[in-house]
Amino acid sequence: MATSTGSVSTAAGPLDVETLVKQLMAAESKSRLTNLKGKASAFNTLISAYGNFKGALTTYQNAIKGLTSASFSSQKSAISNAGTGSNLTTDPFTADINTDETTKKLAQKLKSGGFTAGQLFNAGDSIAIKVGTDQPTFVTLKANSTLAGVRDAINASKAGVTASIVTDGSGDHLVLEANAGGTANTIKITANGSLAGLSYDASSNQPSAVTQIQAPRDATKAASGKYTVSVSQLAQAHKVSSAGIAPGTTFEKGVLAIKTGNGSTAIIKPRTNTLAGVRDAINASDAGVNAAIVSDGKNDHLVITAKDSGAANSLRITGTDNFSVFSFDPSGKLTTPGVPTGQAFNAGNLTLQVGGKSIGVTPSGSAPFGLSDIVASINGANAGVTASISNDGTQDHLVLTPAGTDPVMLTGVGDYAPLSGSTMGQLSKAQDASLSIDGVTVTSPSNKVSDAISGVTLNLAKVTTAADSFTLSISNDTSGVSAAANTFVSAYNALVKAVNSLTRQTPSTTKGEANTSSPLGAESSVKTVMEQLRGTLLTSMSDATGTMSLSQIGISFQKDGTLALNADKLSKATTQNFDGVSNLFSSSNGVIPKLQKLMDGILGDSGIVASKSKGLQDSLKVNTDQQAAVNARLLTLKDSYTNQFNRLNLTLATMQSRQTYLTQQLAKLNGNK
Repeated sequence: MATSTGSVSTAAGPLDVETLVKQLMAAESKSRLTNLKGKASAFNTLISAYGNFKGALTTYQNAIKGLTSASFSSQKSAISNAGTGSNLTTDPFTADINTDETTKKLAQKLKSGGFTAGQLFNAGDSIAIKVGTDQPTFVTLKANSTLAGVRDAINASKAGVTASIVTDGSGDHLVLEANAGGTANTIKITANGSLAGLSYDASSNQPSAVTQIQAPRDATKAASGKYTVSVSQLAQAHKVSSAGIAPGTTFEKGVLAIKTGNGSTAIIKPRTNTLAGVRDAINASDAGVNAAIVSDGKNDHLVITAKDSGAANSLRITGTDNFSVFSFDPSGKLTTPGVPTGQAFNAGNLTLQVGGKSIGVTPSGSAPFGLSDIVASINGANAGVTASISNDGTQDHLVLTPAGTDPVMLTGVGDYAPLSGSTMGQLSKAQDASLSIDGVTVTSPSNKVSDAISGVTLNLAKVTTAADSFTLSISNDTSGVSAAANTFVSAYNALVKAVNSLTRQTPSTTKGEANTSSPLGAESSVKTVMEQLRGTLLTSMSDATGTMSLSQIGISFQKDGTLALNADKLSKATTQNFDGVSNLFSSSNGVIPKLQKLMDGILGDSGIVASKSKGLQDSLKVNTDQQAAVNARLLTLKDSYTNQFNRLNLTLATMQSRQTYLTQQLAKLNGNK
């Protein structure tokens, strides 16, 4: 039987089977596939065009998201010095406006009473959560649930709050935080059955186990005005340095304890007994300090600095045995251990070391000596410390007050041994910043002062002098609003131009020929999206916030569908009513929030763009499947045609062979006559 491989050609018979089959299949393919391929091409063109449309919408969405409330309510600061003289201070501070946490919007946060671990809440019981003016969301337990199950059910309900669990000594607590901040988004909870303990209504007089742990707060901003500012002291972090320690010194015995401010005492346990080991152990601890080693070329010094500045963060370091060289009292003084009042010192000696200077303490006269004789000897030596005696009620103590920043060490031998002790040198003391604002004294543990003027953070850098007269001016930044408004208009116009190129229809210049249309020219989905955007803007132009509209501040539509901005009109509006312009754009009912919500819907997973794109992808898949089916049928048809013509070719070849044979036989018969 003939095959369909196309191996039988004209040589096997009079027919060119390959050519015949090819011509027939071309005709079949044209009639069956051309329409499908045309539709596939159209689908791909539309899918690509909708991709470009989505890209243009996303660019617009990002531009709108970038226009925050701060964009339309920005303020600026100016610092001037009206002082006189040739040595005026320059740049003693800078001011950041509306960047501190006190101006930011806060969401309400509620905390339930304590529940025992594993407590179950009954299936069928429900809780209704209402945020602001939204409709309440009802959450019903489908099965008996733990507090974690209640939390998960609330989060799955998308009720406008986020639920979490915190645990303390009174049990497990459900915490609910509103997803949106501001006083307009307060939470009200109604619950029944086993969930009744979660009920909360701030306006009700009924007691509730649920308490408010964070009150909602609206965003605020700095008050415009002028403030007289002077800086008398900068905040400093406590910083101390040890006496010189010979390289290779080890610390085998003793304990090192560090306390910063009112924090807990950290016990330092070095892994290695070298100075580097001590440094690393300090840095790895929770002592609230940083440690470093500084070399003077001969000896090493351990430098310890409090991480936080301010008078409340002074250091207290206690070292015993080998670690005693790191001891430090917040006062900076060296106070020796107590000795009995009237203690006599006969034999031995006492050595005082201040920084790199060492002297022997030798009282005048002959032994025995009293503690007052030792004080007189130290003060007479002018060694950089002042000696005195303090009494704790039972014993006397030798107190050395350094005049400078050098570490101090006393080494006593014999009768003087009880007076041994050391203190690290104080490179900078712990102190608060001190400044005056309009005559009011303000202190701050940091040079970043964020709670003195609402909405203003002062960054202190230098101390001012009596010759200075600094004024801080806070004013509304109308230029910032102008820039944001221009961005608002430009972003929309860029979108309109991009959509116009995707929907443009060009009339034909030749009679009888069809117009040329861009891919999305006839797409109703595109028209719907642009109508929604235009509708939102038109509403904002006529009755935006009830007090001001876009048209009133100079933003209006042009004949080509783009927006125009009248700079003079905007400038006048922001000068006369800065807050009104700000609210027009960024209040809860402002233009920007409306557009952001609309764009989120349009570009969301179930939005019009995603739905249209999915429909096109589904149609393309159906078309691809149809083409695959047609191609399979065409292959079968090709096999059929090939087999038929192969058989016909063989038949014709056989007939041709018989004709030749008969002709030959007839010729022979004629030749025998």
